[in-house]
Amino acid sequence: MKMQQLPLQPCKKQYTYDQDKACSPEETVQRFQARLKATNLDILKEVKRIDNGRLDIPVYFSVCGADAVRTIGNKKQMGKGSTPEQSRASACMELGERFSFFSFKDNPDNFLVGDYQQMEAAGHPLLPLEVLLQSVHDTSTSEATLAELLTGLPLLWTWATRLSDMELILIPFSWFYAINEFNGPSAGNTYEEAVIQGISEVIERHVCALISRDQLVTPIIDQDSITDPVARGLLEKFKAHDIELVLNDFSLDTGIPTVGALAWDPATFPEKSEIVYTAGTTPDATKAVIRALTEVAQLAGDFNSGSNYVASGLPKPLQLSEVEHVVRSSRRIRLEEMVDVDDSDIYQEVQNCVAAVRRMGTDVYVVDTMHPELQIPAIYTIIPGAHFRERAMGGDGAMFAAKLASQLLEGAALSAKLDAMQQLLPSAYYLMFYCGRDAYESGKLEIALNYFEQALAADPNEEDLPYLYSYKGSCLKDLEQYEAAAAAIGQGLELDEERPDMHNIVGVCCYKLEQYPQAIHHFTRAVELNPVSAIDYANLALNLEMVGQGQEAIEQYQIALGLDPAIAFALERLEGLLLGQGAGQS
Repeated sequence: MKMQQLPLQPCKKQYTYDQDKACSPEETVQRFQARLKATNLDILKEVKRIDNGRLDIPVYFSVCGADAVRTIGNKKQMGKGSTPEQSRASACMELGERFSFFSFKDNPDNFLVGDYQQMEAAGHPLLPLEVLLQSVHDTSTSEATLAELLTGLPLLWTWATRLSDMELILIPFSWFYAINEFNGPSAGNTYEEAVIQGISEVIERHVCALISRDQLVTPIIDQDSITDPVARGLLEKFKAHDIELVLNDFSLDTGIPTVGALAWDPATFPEKSEIVYTAGTTPDATKAVIRALTEVAQLAGDFNSGSNYVASGLPKPLQLSEVEHVVRSSRRIRLEEMVDVDDSDIYQEVQNCVAAVRRMGTDVYVVDTMHPELQIPAIYTIIPGAHFRERAMGGDGAMFAAKLASQLLEGAALSAKLDAMQQLLPSAYYLMFYCGRDAYESGKLEIALNYFEQALAADPNEEDLPYLYSYKGSCLKDLEQYEAAAAAIGQGLELDEERPDMHNIVGVCCYKLEQYPQAIHHFTRAVELNPVSAIDYANLALNLEMVGQGQEAIEQYQIALGLDPAIAFALERLEGLLLGQGAGQS
């Protein structure tokens, strides 16, 4: 396991056209390809442009090779930029970042295993328990209680560099991955580049989570004040197609510039396009504008292709009324009024950002995730206390300890640990939930249903109610109580309509009840929210077939099988429809 301080050093910018980098995008791609040739790994199949040219803002994706597909779980990674060269470089580095991170995560040699007490007894310099509580915004649980809850949990531990003093600290990777998941990995031509990218991504997710959760009103940026030629050129491309665009200062009190971007095309919405809501963060406010605009282009499908994007840091609005707090802000600022922490040296920018994070009352911890063969600088950034949409909002360290128990233990060991936790916290609804989930995954549906109902009656946090209703609905569906299951899921959807899993469950129930139009509605919404869900496309096709919409069903079956050729019923029914079509023509 690596126990080496992150090697940061002065790093002058050599490329500043649309992003600030240590070398040009052409050189980035050349370096990436050279590293690929030096390995025996099948990581990259090809890099290709995928936009249709309407906006003339290039979007590329890197098609994963076999080793990358196995490691990452996805077939492609997308890139963005104002030029084809930068977009191509972005797609390559995104692949390098993800491959490095997931390879690191899945390699047991990168971790020590044990509970907090074992690591403390071994004399390692550990991240204090108070920082773990800070990371989930818990101001009520004591460190002693958290220590007891973590007892017996085989956490994965790895070394991280604390950037404020460059000290090596052993951190519980399992804890932070449960909060952050894959928010925070980054790669770069240099470690300094990777670190600034990682900090920017985490800060971007943080402010977006706060703004969307609390409907915060932020200043609108006067677009006439944007004078950078690259940014102006991008703005003109949106204007040329009458695409409405609102830019906001999302920086809040972070001291690091973030630009929010909301865009829609009145001529094609909602038939062929969506409202795109995203953001960009960099040390330089102008580059944050460029990043936000190219992110819009990456997600929008040129506003005319009928494509659907997957929401991440910000929710995907279905109508403009959902983002009134963004569009109708009464405060307007010029771009030069935004905060800036940029410098000609990327290492100095890292120091500036770390200082800004310290003023927020926390710190930056960086795990070196460079792949030993690929040898592209890659890291995982952790900022304890940073918010992530739908995660770590509840402020309860005990809840995250229970979540970890459910992930790290199984069978009798999990049941015993959950029982011990319940002795300590007898009224904790989330322990009832995890007991229910344990029973559900063991096939004990009636017992699980009882636990979920207990949890719902125990005054759960509002943000956790959709999860509880989702599991309750799944239980009832598996018990073939389809009407009751649909009712339970309906309660969950009233609280959070953007849950594709719940649309899937209620869609199945409607199918079982032969309510095909309702099933079509829910599976359509499921694929809108999660455009890579093959089973939802297949289920949508099946219900379309049931109401006699054969051609539409064929199209949806083809999409499903394009995503996952192994869905047997989709292949069988598609062949039947095509044969029937052929017989009708003969």
